[in-house]
Amino acid sequence: HFAYADRLRERGELAIGGPLLDEQGKRVGLLFIYEAVSRNAALAFAREDPFTLANALTSYEITQWRLRGVNLDLLTKANRSADQSVGKNMQIRLFANYTKYGADKAKLATVRPKHWQYDQTLKSAGKLALASSFANDEGGLFVYNAAHREEAMSYLTQDPFAVEGVLADCELLEWLIEGVNPGLLTSDCRRSGSAARNGSCSEKRHFGAGERSNGEQKHV
Repeated sequence: HFAYADRLRERGELAIGGPLLDEQGKRVGLLFIYEAVSRNAALAFAREDPFTLANALTSYEITQWRLRGVNLDLLTKANRSADQSVGKNMQIRLFANYTKYGADKAKLATVRPKHWQYDQTLKSAGKLALASSFANDEGGLFVYNAAHREEAMSYLTQDPFAVEGVLADCELLEWLIEGVNPGLLTSDCRRSGSAARNGSCSEKRHFGAGERSNGEQKHV
């Protein structure tokens, strides 16, 4: 699996990835961000992963994202891959908030400017490593830099989306970064901010792969 991920990064097809941990620190899944020309291409990356071929995963979900805010310095420092010094990154802990929006699109549109402002406040404070919305506008991923889960949860609960009832569901899990390709972690449609909102993106697009393990970790 690690060798496969390394090959994808070298080919410019994997931006970042690593395991997800529950509240007890148990590895319960994986989160990868692929760069691909289509959803089918991203699906192929997930299906060809040795973890998938060895039946080490119970399920996986592929969702197209628009990367809206990226703190490359935080993501790079959080990298725990073998070529990084342990002492350099042990203090960086990232928590991924995978969220789904409710059915009220009018409320979503009304609250969104406050949410964006809140994201900017977190990013300026070094507390937001990554922010993205799903291309279908049904949810998003927000990755916090926090010393512990309780701190990360406070960032989630103070988000205007949470305060004003926009969220239908969310899940907060610690994310261990095991490899980064910084060149791929740039905001989508960076030449035009309006293009990102209108969905008129360049040829390559970002896809998030959320994968659940079988409980027993199989190292492949």
